[in-house]
Amino acid sequence: MSADSPADPPGEGEHRVEGGQAGMRIDRFVKDRFPELSRREIVRLIQEQDVLCNGRPVKKGAILREGDRVDLRIPGPSSGAGVVPEPDLPLKILREDAALVAVDKAAGLPTHPLHAGEKGTLANGLLARYPEMEGVGFSPREPGILHRLDRDTSGVLLAARTDAAFERLRDEFEQGRVVKVYFAVVHGRPEPEGVVDRPVASRGRRANRVRVIREDSGGRGLRGTSPAETHFRVVRTYKGYSFVRLRMKTGARHQLRAHMAYLGHPVVGDSIYGPDLKASDKARHPGRHLLHAAELRFFHPLKGKQIQIRSPLPGDIRSFLKKLTRT
Repeated sequence: MSADSPADPPGEGEHRVEGGQAGMRIDRFVKDRFPELSRREIVRLIQEQDVLCNGRPVKKGAILREGDRVDLRIPGPSSGAGVVPEPDLPLKILREDAALVAVDKAAGLPTHPLHAGEKGTLANGLLARYPEMEGVGFSPREPGILHRLDRDTSGVLLAARTDAAFERLRDEFEQGRVVKVYFAVVHGRPEPEGVVDRPVASRGRRANRVRVIREDSGGRGLRGTSPAETHFRVVRTYKGYSFVRLRMKTGARHQLRAHMAYLGHPVVGDSIYGPDLKASDKARHPGRHLLHAAELRFFHPLKGKQIQIRSPLPGDIRSFLKKLTRT
């Protein structure tokens, strides 16, 4: 190695779990090996799949066994990784207080930038209005943001304004105590109600879709496997379509869209999981997938009482439903 080459961060690479460490959570194991890393940095490394156990991504609460191999990669520092404040970006605020802010995200608005300097995302608008959120959260490109919505998904999105609020609310999400209700228009007529309890996985962090792991597949060759549980109930039926209520017990990427497609009833307008459009269908295509985050229920990080935040059904979904024939 030349004198100008940067040295690897000390301790990177593979670490074996010894007998006395069995039963330890992986985030605590990493903290013990790297005491200079903050809890937030460790969780970010786990979320971004820079911490692997036996070659596979894991959750921060994963329990280690004797002999497990924990691989750690600490990315080098990056410049300009933060969000550019954008005060003129219109945002509809559903609720705000000293601890949090809830936004009614419009369809077509990205949640956060994908590269330094990018504008036109919800994060840009949030940081302009709440500058104290800079540095809150696990990533400088997602200041205070507690969960993500796909670009074309509309509805309630929650962010924290302080470190303490972020930690408490993030624990609520990770423990499955946050109630997340969505509405969607799907193809066909599902069973009146049911549950899809199948994990989803991708072939890498940048894959544009996930796969539902079937019982007989084992998920071989896939990465980033996450548990996923969706409860669904049909609200109204139409000729060729249904309006459904969806509740997430987990928060895996593309979970609702992938699970409904798995059932054979993809979300209308879904260009990834939906059917290929015929020429006759394109005229009535809504231009985005008709999925709306309608409600969040959670315990307030300061007041300790459960609160409910709702977003009304947007106009494009209501207009699409009006054109359909009830059955």
